[in-house]
Amino acid sequence: MALTVIRSARPSPQWQESYVSIKKGQRLVIDTEGAWSPDLGNRIGWCGGEGIANTPGGEDYLFPGANIGALLAKIDDVIFAVGSRYDNPAPADGVIFLAMNESAENNNQAGSLMTQIIVFEDD
Repeated sequence: MALTVIRSARPSPQWQESYVSIKKGQRLVIDTEGAWSPDLGNRIGWCGGEGIANTPGGEDYLFPGANIGALLAKIDDVIFAVGSRYDNPAPADGVIFLAMNESAENNNQAGSLMTQIIVFEDD
């Protein structure tokens, strides 16, 4: 049996609580739909959960090296890239938080992603 929750992720570098708790090692699936745009200065760059292809964020981004605009998750202090689909064991115990890989200095984002979070019971 599994718990399924749907949340809307805002295009922000601020962590958004999903209110879903998980234990390390439990199977976690996160699927995304929709489009959002990170702050790219004078241009628009709509993307999905994968972010802007071949455009890694710098040191001032939440997850340096991951694509700008990628969907990220955080459990406890562990941050990982979700992209458009994540299907792996949870890397830590705690509540799942979501955010866009973006710089805290940027504030001109748009859109949102619908995220389906599925937590499977331990076997």
